Amino acid sequence: MGTWGEGNFDSDGAMDYVGELTRQLAARIEEVLSDENSRSIDEEGEAVIVPSVEILSLLTERCQAPPPKPSTVADWRTRYLAVYDDEAPGFYPEPEFQAERRAIIEATFATLENQARDFWQDADEEDD
Repeated sequence: MGTWGEGNFDSDGAMDYVGELTRQLAARIEEVLSDENSRSIDEEGEAVIVPSVEILSLLTERCQAPPPKPSTVADWRTRYLAVYDDEAPGFYPEPEFQAERRAIIEATFATLENQARDFWQDADEEDD
C-alpha cells in the first residue's frame, strides 16, 4: 500500500520499523525474565522490563503498533511481580514505597494488557 497519510507512521516502511521495535522489546523482556540474575530488581528488572512494557504501551497508543498478545503480557506481569514481591523488602526498605512502586508496576502492565486485549479483539473481529 505504500503511504496512506501525511503522518510519521502513515507508511508501510514506518509501520514495519515500529513492528521491528516492538518485537525487539518483547524479545528483550522475555530474555531478561528468563535469566534469574538479570530479572532482579537491582539488575534489569526495573531498568529494562518495566520501562520496556511502558515503551510498548506508548508505541501501541501513539503509533498503532500491534502489542503482544494479552496472555503474553499477563505472563510477564505474573513473573515480574513474583520477583518484585520476593526482592522488594530487601531492596526498598520502606513498606510504603514498596506498595506505591508495586502499584505503578501493576498499572503499567495493566495498561499494556488492556491495549493488547482491545487490539487483538478488534483484529479477531476483522478476521471474521
